[in-house]
Amino acid sequence: MPRSRPRLSLLTLDSTPESVSGARRHTAQVLHCWHARVELSDAARLVVSELATNAVRACGGPHGFTLSLVLDRDRLLVQVGDQDPQPPRPRAAGPDATGGRGLHLVDTLSSRWGYYRTAPDGKVVWAELPAAAPEPGAPPHPVLVDARQPCLPASPPPAPAPAPAPSAPTPAARRSARQGRVQ
Repeated sequence: MPRSRPRLSLLTLDSTPESVSGARRHTAQVLHCWHARVELSDAARLVVSELATNAVRACGGPHGFTLSLVLDRDRLLVQVGDQDPQPPRPRAAGPDATGGRGLHLVDTLSSRWGYYRTAPDGKVVWAELPAAAPEPGAPPHPVLVDARQPCLPASPPPAPAPAPAPSAPTPAARRSARQGRVQ
């Protein structure tokens, strides 16, 4: 069976708390357009929310963060990049704590996760989520997604060919028409 190309979405966001909800919305819209399972979309939104929140906390200010989603037959790869070189560290959270569970949640929802450094001073935190076959009715080919309009193709369909211009009557046809004859 031929293997289809992975689907890819890239988005850059400001490092503001509002951007976290934008990253979640973008993830939901993209996975909907890709006909991903609802369970995968739900898990991905939680993972994106946690990783984006960590990126905003690490790099509040003028630096933004990037969100990358890559879906193939077997997995969804979620990557969030920021300008903080410090590695992500899971924290111990007590039963009454209001935070500190994000990376534990990422670990629970993903098949594996980690990070790598980027030049000059940054990192990308990634998580893989298992993905089953697309739901019935999914298109057989990759769908390119434009981050500005997540449910629209990245390029417009080709324009229809213009209709041929009517040909001008010949001088002989014009004379015949004036004389009332049909050619």
